Amino acid sequence: MSDDPLDREIERMAGDPRLVKAVRDSLERLRAGRAGPVMAEMARDLIEGRINLRDVGGSSVYSQGLIEGVQAYKKWESELDDEGRRQLRDAVRETYGRDLDEPS
Repeated sequence: MSDDPLDREIERMAGDPRLVKAVRDSLERLRAGRAGPVMAEMARDLIEGRINLRDVGGSSVYSQGLIEGVQAYKKWESELDDEGRRQLRDAVRETYGRDLDEPS
């Protein structure tokens, strides 16, 4: 396990060390501004240790951005054709060793 507090928190919450890299990569994309300035700030604060994941979940500042992100993902996923769904399932299985619909 990593010495980084954020990595330890991710692994503790997710229960799977493979998710640490995936979450870290996502935070780096957010920090670069891929989801707007509020999510970039949230990612910077997480990476630099000013807040933790549990704080983010309870933050009124970040909650709207998180909700919007989940809604955008759900919309994207709902618009996938059969081939796109198959590719997504295969990518999830290959990356995380589990099926997309499998409970975590």
